Amino acid sequence: MTENIHALIQHFLQLKTVALLADPPPLPEDRYIKAGIVPFLRDAEGFRFYLMRPKGKLPALGQPQFQFGKGTRQHRADIGWQDIKEGKPIGEKETLAATALREGIEELGLKLANIGELYDIGGYRFSSATTGKPKDMWLFAAQMASPEDFAAAAQVADTTEERKWLSSAEFGIVGRPDQHYILRDIEARLIAHLK
Repeated sequence: MTENIHALIQHFLQLKTVALLADPPPLPEDRYIKAGIVPFLRDAEGFRFYLMRPKGKLPALGQPQFQFGKGTRQHRADIGWQDIKEGKPIGEKETLAATALREGIEELGLKLANIGELYDIGGYRFSSATTGKPKDMWLFAAQMASPEDFAAAAQVADTTEERKWLSSAEFGIVGRPDQHYILRDIEARLIAHLK
């Protein structure tokens, strides 16, 4: 399954132009081991973003809040594609765009055929939900053709509790506080680009 996802994503990225809205990265690209994607729609009421709420793993932390579909870059190891672990040898790495799309497929039910435009948004700092330590991730935004054309819940990773379209104002209420500034920045970049 993983090999198939990587092949589909690679083919998609060969055919798709990714519009650059990112500033120069504050860190070298290889230092980013987290990447994610923010599907969006723009209508008469403004922007809406497709976000996820993961299932809680640690009861002491309470119910998780909505957040971006994101995860760890993978590399091709002797036993197949594996998450990159700091300090471990690394084989051929996924690109940041491939990681973002794979995580979107797994956590959000993203369908590549539903993506109209893909935007490279850039690097952001957030806090680990479990340790509170700062981490860096690279994000992409995907303008969707249809708000309904996502995989069914049964086809999404079992770590995803809920998926929902939210405005940035709604995300400010139900989303992870360390990601509020990120979504506002993404929205501002999209507004400037899509005048």
